[in-house]
Amino acid sequence: MIPIPRRPRLRIVTALIAVLVVVSIVPLAFSAMRLVSINREALETAEKQYLTRSAVTLSDGIEGFLRRMLVQVTKIGDGLELARAVAPDQDPFAFVGRTALIARYRDAEPSFLVLRALDADRLGGVIQPAQIDGALEEELNRAFAAAMRGSTYVGEALRVPSLLDPGIVIAVPVSAPEGGVVGVVEAFVSLAPIRALLELEKKRDLVAYIVDRRGNLVLASDVGAIGGSEPLLKVELVSEFVQHPVRLTRTYSRGEGPSARRVLGTVSPVGPAPNLPDWGVLVEKDVARAFAAATQMTRTSWLVAALAVALAVIAAFLAANALSRPVRALADSVRKMSEGDLTQRVEVPGTFELAELAEGFNHMGGELEKSVEKLKLAARENQELFLNSIRALAAAVDAKDPYTRGHSERVARYSVSIARNLGLPADEVRKVRIAALLHDVGKIGIDDRILRKPTALTDDEFEVMKLHPVKGALIMGQIPQLKWIIPGMKYHHEKWDGTGYPEGLAAEEIPMLARIISVADTFDAMTTSRPYQKAMKSDYVVSRIKTFAGTRYDTRVTDALEQAFASHELEVVGEAARQAVA
Repeated sequence: MIPIPRRPRLRIVTALIAVLVVVSIVPLAFSAMRLVSINREALETAEKQYLTRSAVTLSDGIEGFLRRMLVQVTKIGDGLELARAVAPDQDPFAFVGRTALIARYRDAEPSFLVLRALDADRLGGVIQPAQIDGALEEELNRAFAAAMRGSTYVGEALRVPSLLDPGIVIAVPVSAPEGGVVGVVEAFVSLAPIRALLELEKKRDLVAYIVDRRGNLVLASDVGAIGGSEPLLKVELVSEFVQHPVRLTRTYSRGEGPSARRVLGTVSPVGPAPNLPDWGVLVEKDVARAFAAATQMTRTSWLVAALAVALAVIAAFLAANALSRPVRALADSVRKMSEGDLTQRVEVPGTFELAELAEGFNHMGGELEKSVEKLKLAARENQELFLNSIRALAAAVDAKDPYTRGHSERVARYSVSIARNLGLPADEVRKVRIAALLHDVGKIGIDDRILRKPTALTDDEFEVMKLHPVKGALIMGQIPQLKWIIPGMKYHHEKWDGTGYPEGLAAEEIPMLARIISVADTFDAMTTSRPYQKAMKSDYVVSRIKTFAGTRYDTRVTDALEQAFASHELEVVGEAARQAVA
């Protein structure tokens, strides 16, 4: 016997270390990356949700305050209307002016910096500072004129130099019982309570602003931000809000040059509600602070992962070295035996499986020689049987479209992926695999000219092709042990709306086996090249198949296909199937 030359080989200890390291580290690294990503996304999402809740809470609070102010002014007007109706001969405006009633109204609502109840001649009760700013007086006059025309007036925010906070003018008409407007109740309302709401956000590391629909700043939690160097209209989020007044959340840059910083912002509209200002609430937080927990979690996770990797490498080295010594001894004995020395024996101390393996190896050496001839004879017989089986299988496959087996393998793999995403038990998944492999067996009974035709089939040819599910069912019906696969192959061309073949089954009448195979069959047909079409991209095919959910296919099955694709399972399956065909 010619000795087998010894060639340089990779040491088993090296291979074992590599395998153990890969087996332990790769999943660990992958899971660490995935967990870090998931946790970071969760923390970032939670921070965005918190910011959104803050903006919504502020906008609701601002809307409530403005609505309450409007109601208060309206109630005073309603009281004057009622007084005029009860005592038509009395002038309620003069009464308010003669008495301290207007002061009591103002004292009941400290936010009223100016309160007037005036008749058409501008006579009545007035409570206001000794001096009124010219711009404020003009705004009050505009409000009076609008209310006298019968309209409720709510102005824009007005900043008065003598006041810390801006305010708005609210005016409502006072009507006579017989009709017509006889007077006006108007108030200049301080926005100090709103500023107090905004300042609460500073304690939470947030900066809050109120902007109008033109992007102008109305109020800010940081007084220094009012009239700041960067117009709010230049802020990306405010610019979007001006165009589309809806709730928005973004991460964007504030400022320019070295002082630029990334912030997380949310804008929420106030209202919209009738007769109230069309404002928005902008809440911002520095990204560094907003995502500080996520950043710290990422660092900690990677530190723990690095420590785990180091421990895994050490453990892998020790384990591989312990395993490799007896394996090397066995390898040396096997090599010598392969060179013809059947007397070779090996000693492996201990009680582990390797010691048992050594005993088995030694016993094998004694039995090997007398078994060689028997094995040679059995090998020749098995090889002949195997070759005959391969020839018969090749003859059957070559008699038809050579595409068939590759298609069936892929459909089987896609069907298994869909079945798993449907949550079917393992036994049902196995049945799906077998049924899908044999779903086109009926094409054995279809004329090759039809199967291989490179152009569209005629109506008559298509009618013949439509017989293959029934032919397949008849063929497999001869095998009682496989009768359970018949529904899958017979009905895989049925459609959910009942327009399929061979029996026009619809909805739940179609067996689940057939529904799964139908979607997998279509997916493979569209993602592989045919004589009459080029292969399409998988994402397009999935979306295209989804459009037929509820008409051609069961929605649950198309959803399972989409889930398999989203988890990249279909891509892996498809690649594996193509390698199998190759």
